[in-house]
Amino acid sequence: MNETTSDPDRMVHSPHVQTALKEWQRIFLHLDWDKLPNLLADDVTFSNPGDAMPLRGKNALVGSLGLSFSIFDEFEYTRHFNGDDGHVLEFRGSVGDTAFTGIDIIRFDAAGKIADLVVMIRPIAAVMKLGEEATQRMATANQTAQEESDV
Repeated sequence: MNETTSDPDRMVHSPHVQTALKEWQRIFLHLDWDKLPNLLADDVTFSNPGDAMPLRGKNALVGSLGLSFSIFDEFEYTRHFNGDDGHVLEFRGSVGDTAFTGIDIIRFDAAGKIADLVVMIRPIAAVMKLGEEATQRMATANQTAQEESDV
């Protein structure tokens, strides 16, 4: 992986993709979830550390990432790598007092939209803490929704 632009037929190095990657980082650093769907292919695939099977579609990706980022602290992107098959953005942050490092592996489609996202986070303690907190928040949200529908 490198920063070259030797293959003009590939979307990976296009100015549109570079702009999309900058917007991706801006969205995550400012938690601007309303703008995220504009970057995504309708049938985007999202593989994350907490699910065995990939999630599909814009709503699943936006909802999952929005929940995760409501739990993360001190999130920042640290490095960016690119190659003919896509981009890798390295990040770090914490879940409570557990620090983590991770990567986003991003592949774009021919239209310049994100078609596939794979997120990896380490160490396992951070993934487990994230999963526990996400489960608790979803249970609380479901309970609140049920109580409101009972009224």
